[in-house]
Amino acid sequence: MSTVAHPEPYEIRIADDVLEDMRARLRNTRWLSQPAGESWSLGADVDYLRELCGYWADGYNWRATERRLNELPGFCFEGVHFWHVRSGGDRLPVMLIHGWPGAPLEFEAVIPMLTEAGHDVVVPSLPGFAWSSQPSAPPNVAGIAAQLRELMEEGLGIGRYAVQGGDWGSVIAARMAFDSPEAVAAIHLNTPGVLPAPGDLSERELSEAEQAYVGAVPRWMLREGAYMVLQGTIPDALGVSLMDSPAGLAAWLVDKYRSWSDCDGDVESRLPRDLLCNLLTIYWATGAAGSAMRLYLGERRERWRLGAGERIEVPTAVADFPGEILRPPREWVERSVNVRRWTEIDRGGHFAAIEEPDLLATDLIEFLEAL
Repeated sequence: MSTVAHPEPYEIRIADDVLEDMRARLRNTRWLSQPAGESWSLGADVDYLRELCGYWADGYNWRATERRLNELPGFCFEGVHFWHVRSGGDRLPVMLIHGWPGAPLEFEAVIPMLTEAGHDVVVPSLPGFAWSSQPSAPPNVAGIAAQLRELMEEGLGIGRYAVQGGDWGSVIAARMAFDSPEAVAAIHLNTPGVLPAPGDLSERELSEAEQAYVGAVPRWMLREGAYMVLQGTIPDALGVSLMDSPAGLAAWLVDKYRSWSDCDGDVESRLPRDLLCNLLTIYWATGAAGSAMRLYLGERRERWRLGAGERIEVPTAVADFPGEILRPPREWVERSVNVRRWTEIDRGGHFAAIEEPDLLATDLIEFLEAL
């Protein structure tokens, strides 16, 4: 008897009582008072969040989003939820990988551009995120990369493919290429600052641009990195609160959507209100508000580092968006990966697939065509 697992069809369905409980909690939020004039400087603009949560409770319609997402062919394989959208073409299949605080939803506008260009597309929910199962222990990049390779190569029988990623998706894509260069034909990254540090730093001097980047990282961590320290050490101390209060979840995530996007302080200019509510509902209703943060702890415990002389030789493209949280120079990135294409894009930030889907998809398609 065969024991080989096969993808099973999966339809997204959030129960009515889950949505009603969410709305009731939002209506009954105990809001804190905020000193005048502070706004986002304290990490959350309470007046804005109160307005957003009021809309989330009484003006927002999840069911419309759910119906739209279920038009995408959904499946589950070994606990990993994914969409597999076929193009009818014969170009290289592409996996699109999100990060935190993202979700597979962020690629919704990119998928049809790729399929129209002849690429089949696979979009997973990372383990512990959205509709994928919650791991039994904090996951790390190496383990997730192995799961996604198994999905592509064993579950779907795709022997050669490309991977695109931002945030955690960038480093997972890189690890997939490092582990399986015979299967991963190319990677396209829009957050190169999350790549593992090069292993050859003692072998040659840093350029001025590299020195500036190395100096900028700790300054950024001091200013913006509290979330990373907390989620990488005691995620469940925060996770209990985020699982209990949708308003608390909104405060934690919307701060990142605002500060990491190219929005000039107006988050809804880049991530419209319904989209924010879509993302928040996915984290709340699937129970991923707590489990997704554990990836930071799992990676801290078993962090992937490149050794001296190690480099990812798979052809790599980088889309460099000006609003990205950390922007290493090309020569720094080339120490870790085989950069074949580097595109400096004039607008967009960390959530590139949402903010500038046309620019991201065009850069990816042109890179794959050149290969």
